[in-house]
Amino acid sequence: MIALQRRFHVKSERTEELAHEVEAAYDTLHDSLSREQQKLLLRFLTAEENFRDEERVDAFCSGFKLADGIRRELGAEYSYEAEDEARAREIFRREMENE
Repeated sequence: MIALQRRFHVKSERTEELAHEVEAAYDTLHDSLSREQQKLLLRFLTAEENFRDEERVDAFCSGFKLADGIRRELGAEYSYEAEDEARAREIFRREMENE
């Protein structure tokens, strides 16, 4: 499931902006703390990041199970390989048109 989540996860521009804001805030806070406080901050952020990673995978798994349930109700067969092949053909077709 983690491999599927990584395959289909798309970061938005807003996510990238927020990541830079977090890094800047961390740097500012980190520089103003004592050595012990820096260690505590790092432990906190590591725990929070691990929590969010697990939460993200859990949310993806729930969405995947929901989508699979819908697919089963509709009775339509689906293949990631067929989708990849169709996507590759479409990219190739566009490239040929642009030449």
